[in-house]
This record gives sequence, C-alpha cells and structure tokens, in this order.
Amino acid sequence: MDFLPIWKEYEPTLFSFLQKQVPDQASAQDVLQLTYLKASQNWSQVKHPEKANPWLMRIAHHSLIDFFRKGKKELKLRQQLAVAPQLQLSEDWNEPQVQLARYIPTAIELLPDKYREAIRLTELEGLSQKELAHRLDISYSGAKSRVQRGREKLREIILECCLVETDAYGNILDYRPRPLQCKEDCS
Repeated sequence: MDFLPIWKEYEPTLFSFLQKQVPDQASAQDVLQLTYLKASQNWSQVKHPEKANPWLMRIAHHSLIDFFRKGKKELKLRQQLAVAPQLQLSEDWNEPQVQLARYIPTAIELLPDKYREAIRLTELEGLSQKELAHRLDISYSGAKSRVQRGREKLREIILECCLVETDAYGNILDYRPRPLQCKEDCS
C-alpha cells in the first residue's frame, strides 16, 4: 500500500497532537516534517497498514523527543556562546575583532549540519570551494552557495548574541554581548 494516502489521512490528527506539545505552530510543523521523513523512510517495514495510526503516533512521539533534545542542546550552546567572552586571552589580544572571534567555534556548532561542515572545511581546514565541491560530491556553484549561506547564518548567530559596531567598510570597531534571551518555556 502506498504511504502518501495514509499520511494525508492522519496528518491533521498528528499536527493537532503536535501543536499541543510544542510552543508554537512553526515548531509543530518542524516536528511534523521530521515525523513524515521518518515514517516515509520506514513505511516498507509496516506489515499491517490498517494499524498505521498508532505507528505514526509513536513516530511523532519520538520526533518530539528528538525536537526537545535538539532544543536543549541549542540552548546549552547559546548559553556557552553568551559566556564565551569570559575566556582568557593574552594581553595583546585586546582588539575587538579578536575578542569577538572567541564566539565563532560555539556559533559554528549552532549551524545546520550541511553549513557547519562547509564552514569547518573551508574556513577552519582551509579547503578551497572547489575542493569542498569535490569532497562533498556537489557542484562547484553548490559548494559556493553552501559556504556563502553558512557564512550568513554564522553572521546571524553572532549578531543575535552580540551587538557589533562596524565602520563604513564593515571593519569591527567594538562589540558588546547581548543579554541571553530565552523564551520562558525553554528551561
């Protein structure tokens, strides 16, 4: 039996269940998508399609657990990012650029997997974008795009945690850590 008709039948029920479990509709949609991926990948193992509802609910439950684990990991990394400036640096490392650079390793960990890998390989390990394309078996333009998007996402993470003052050329003049902003329900 084909998976898609079964999914369409139970999707509203699953979404309703998930909306009651997570803080917002976007999170419910994320968990629903994760549930769909897991279910569609494992549909061939289902022996009794008429029992799809409890099977899908179990997958949704496990997807919720994964979602909350990931959220706690991200919160922990964001908390580490907030205290990163407290790390000790030598006295000649007082430039704002160098101080701000202490945030980068933790911020990289917050990137989605494909961008994290692209940034690590190009920016930290020194691979060219052509070498990245070859290693990941993607097109050169795909590699360039992945690195560019990874840099932009990294920039967004840094700016979420720090107020950065730049000159007209984009050079960092100063920065201040922002207070850690956490939703009330993230503890």
